[in-house]
Amino acid sequence: MPKNTTKLDRVRDNSMKFLDGFDDETMVNSNYIPEGIHPFVNQFVRNNSDFFNKLAVEEDKYDKSSDEHIAIKKEKEKVAKRLINVRSQIDKLNSGTGAFKAAQANMSEGTSDKAYFTNSSVYGNQYDALHINEDGNFNFLISPKELGAEYGAAKQNFSQTGEWDGDEAGIIKLDEMSNTGIIQEPYGAKTFVWKLAEKTKVEKDSGKAFDEKWTYNSTLNNLTEGGPHATIGLAFTDLAGDGQTKSFAKMYEEGMKEDYYTHPDTGETLPEGLLWMKDPANADVLSKLLSKYVTNIMKDMHGPEINEDTGQVKKTQSQLAQDLIKKYSHAGHKHK
Repeated sequence: MPKNTTKLDRVRDNSMKFLDGFDDETMVNSNYIPEGIHPFVNQFVRNNSDFFNKLAVEEDKYDKSSDEHIAIKKEKEKVAKRLINVRSQIDKLNSGTGAFKAAQANMSEGTSDKAYFTNSSVYGNQYDALHINEDGNFNFLISPKELGAEYGAAKQNFSQTGEWDGDEAGIIKLDEMSNTGIIQEPYGAKTFVWKLAEKTKVEKDSGKAFDEKWTYNSTLNNLTEGGPHATIGLAFTDLAGDGQTKSFAKMYEEGMKEDYYTHPDTGETLPEGLLWMKDPANADVLSKLLSKYVTNIMKDMHGPEINEDTGQVKKTQSQLAQDLIKKYSHAGHKHK
């Protein structure tokens, strides 16, 4: 691999190789355990099985009604739950791996590098170390930098104790993953915009006035109901669906009207670049900008300038959306 290759590149490439070998049959195979976690699982099962057997021997020394026997029985039940849980963690890891692989086909450019790196590290078998805690839960050590030989002892200590003192890496719990931060192509939100364009066209042809407030609120409600991922996905998608029209995010990056760079609630200037858009914590602000953007597209469509371009030609919903969004995408102003 080239010397200037970053860890992000390496993790991405190696995770894709791992995912290539992870097929549907593997995912549903109840006996499948990813090779990378084999040593950790085997050690956990061995230690708990040995402890269970020792408890069983001690249990036989006491009368079944004694406090000692009851206490040992409860401890055996805890051990059994740990062993069951570690199996469920393996299944959860395999299920997440399958979902992450499937997500590749429709993954949005709105997915942040951090989110993709985290998912690739965990589900692509590229983590730096693994610790299975007392209850059988999986915790992964992940670092954006290469943890070379000098970190060998620290990584081994993490695998054994789950402790990491440095700030070079973070600990990710499998139970908190759920394909964290992977943004998908927002088909539902796109369909909403296309239907909204069709509705606006019908109302224009019938002489009905354009309701700007209703259009804005309907768009905002749709995005709010869809959640942060739908909002981010819509910002980064080609709304026209032709593979050529610039997304809202691309236009924002290249330059739009000044009011798109103003926080809709505080009036503060929004950051340049796209990193902030990819953060689900900013989805509320982004949804309001997108609602304004979509409303302006529909307002343009309802105006006479669109009629001069299209004449009386009847258009399908998708053709209409393509024409209008293309027109709007080329009308931006450079942001200074």
